[in-house]
Amino acid sequence: MNYEKVYPKESIKHLVCFFWNFEADFEATSSYQHSSVASIYPKLAFQYIPGMKISKNHEVINLFNSGFQSQTDTFCQLSAEQKVGVFGIYFQPYAIPFLFGLPTSEITNQNIEIAELLGEEGVFLEEKVLNCVNTQERVAVMTEYLEQRINKFSTRLEDTIAAIQHIVFHKGSTKMIEVLGRQFLSQRQFERNFKLLTGFSPKNFSRIVRFEKSIENAINQDLSLTEVALQTGYFDQSHMIREFRAFTGKNPVAYFSEDLSLFVKE
Repeated sequence: MNYEKVYPKESIKHLVCFFWNFEADFEATSSYQHSSVASIYPKLAFQYIPGMKISKNHEVINLFNSGFQSQTDTFCQLSAEQKVGVFGIYFQPYAIPFLFGLPTSEITNQNIEIAELLGEEGVFLEEKVLNCVNTQERVAVMTEYLEQRINKFSTRLEDTIAAIQHIVFHKGSTKMIEVLGRQFLSQRQFERNFKLLTGFSPKNFSRIVRFEKSIENAINQDLSLTEVALQTGYFDQSHMIREFRAFTGKNPVAYFSEDLSLFVKE
């Protein structure tokens, strides 16, 4: 299994967290199973060696060759039984409106073919990426494409973007009254802007941020479940278990027994 992570140029890093490339031959080893769980981060992925499948509600289908896996508060299972190669872009939570011109809320909890969302432009982009021969070329193609698509932040959204960044920085543990205190908006307008940018209400967004941080802490700091719960702001271990069931479909012990090597920091 080969996994690469490439960080973006200065020109797009306010909207892109990183690029990634994943390649492995599961036919030569054993089948691959990966839980795709709740996340605040939208992704765009290109299968240059197709073979990934997605399972949701007990139905297994082929995953799109190229498309968006949106921000989500639910879960599904990804699998492969052959050689696969996938290149992807991990976007900032608020990137979609500034790159693709639509509210993030319109794609929440969806997997969308690139042509369905971007039309002929998506077909052309897919062809360019799939014709690349290595990760560096794929990054260069996508960087040029994203640089051409960036729209400036609207001044009416700047405070809301700052609130999103504040919640992420504080790992979902910020009280909403503190966040609202930083706004020059009514609560209703703030929540409307927040959902437009992230696809979620501030409360649900914060829950998912805390959940994702708990995974990171557990893997990279080798903590017990009780330590993870306390460090990430859950009331107690039972609270964390309930959130894991909601966002992964499993309890923490079952989830952490899976191969989570892709989450380990480099």
